[in-house]
Amino acid sequence: MTSMEPEKRSIENYTIAFHTLGCKVNRYETDAVRQAFASRGFQIVTEETPADILVINTCTVTSEADRKSRQMIRRAKRRNPGAIVVAMGCQIELLKSASDADIAVGTKNRLSVVDLVLEKMGLLMTDPPSTVTKTPSTVTKTPETGYQEFGPVVSQEDTTRAFIKIQDGCDSFCSYCIIPFARGRVVSRASAEILREAEELSNRGFHEIVLTGIHLCSYGKERGEGIEALAQLLEQLDAIPAIHRIRLGSLEPNSMTESFVHKLAGIRKLCPHFHVSLQSGSDSVLSRMNRKYTAGGYREVISLLRSVFPRVAVTTDIIVAFPGETEEEHQESLRFCREIGFSRIHVFPFSVRSGTSAADMQPKVSSKTADERTETFLQLSNSLAAAYCSRFEGDTVDVLLETKDESGEFSGYSKEYLRVHVSSSQDVRQGQEVRVKVISMEQNELYGTVTY
Repeated sequence: MTSMEPEKRSIENYTIAFHTLGCKVNRYETDAVRQAFASRGFQIVTEETPADILVINTCTVTSEADRKSRQMIRRAKRRNPGAIVVAMGCQIELLKSASDADIAVGTKNRLSVVDLVLEKMGLLMTDPPSTVTKTPSTVTKTPETGYQEFGPVVSQEDTTRAFIKIQDGCDSFCSYCIIPFARGRVVSRASAEILREAEELSNRGFHEIVLTGIHLCSYGKERGEGIEALAQLLEQLDAIPAIHRIRLGSLEPNSMTESFVHKLAGIRKLCPHFHVSLQSGSDSVLSRMNRKYTAGGYREVISLLRSVFPRVAVTTDIIVAFPGETEEEHQESLRFCREIGFSRIHVFPFSVRSGTSAADMQPKVSSKTADERTETFLQLSNSLAAAYCSRFEGDTVDVLLETKDESGEFSGYSKEYLRVHVSSSQDVRQGQEVRVKVISMEQNELYGTVTY
């Protein structure tokens, strides 16, 4: 071989690393792409390791997510000269390209990225090739298709908890949200496919299944099905023997009917932890957000949940400093959240997303005021979390043991999604669910001992 000939290596010697920004759906999709590359012979390495190919799954839900996505792409190029950098996901779907990346794939046909990388390397074959040749970089445009594929059963990084994506897309078009434009309309997986994935994950030893999607309550909507389709799916998952826990992603209050909530109460393995999106406790702000429910309607849903799940944990999202938000509206939202008594609040300052109706709404709230209101809500979230955690002191909780520190102490999560640190004189192991007597609380985390 002369010095002018390109380097050739076995494909198993080509390394690939992944970095995911954004939501649990992105994480699931990264796992699917990771498995697709592994099945073709690529060597998977951690994101801190120099690699021949780097895949960055972007997010565009806020301007900060946009900034981090761009930063990660540039950093990948800078730290890995000569590597192929792939950018995929929501930000790329909106841009239709990524000038700093070598290959750009949006939210459609993500699994096609494997063939795009092989093509970029100069060799595209159906079977994994024995050698590949790297070629100079060019941007590959996003494939144009309306189909949103779902990955196969994926190799999860967690050892006890696995995510299953059951739907994609959103039809709600809240005034501040760009996601319907990035993800498209609602599309749902067949229940048989979801159940097969859950069976395989449970056989691999994953005891907790988390159902996730862009708009979970819309599962089955495009097939003419209502919220009962999600309830029926939960009943089917509940019947899988090896699954010990089922947890739900974010729910929408206007979809949670009385019939649906009562059906939830009959799902034995369902964790009593519900993330019910609020965004604001002010009716006038909710109207400008196009949220399609009122604070009073939200209150009724939470009251219903608490009537059937006595120790239920309810978490939520709040957007502060929405365009036109007055101090009175801000205080109204604070009072409402204090009244509801969430176990935790995720707080986000309003972020302008070009193309949404809220982008042009006036007046904008100053960044100084937005920072102050964000801090006020964070303080409220901390105090509410402490109040909720304190209810469990002296009580017992079920804990799924997940990690073990250097001292031999385990930690994991209760069904209410409270982090619990566990000491035990008994022989316990990772992945085991144990009963824990709660002794104390510190920084909104529980400490206790195994009772059996």
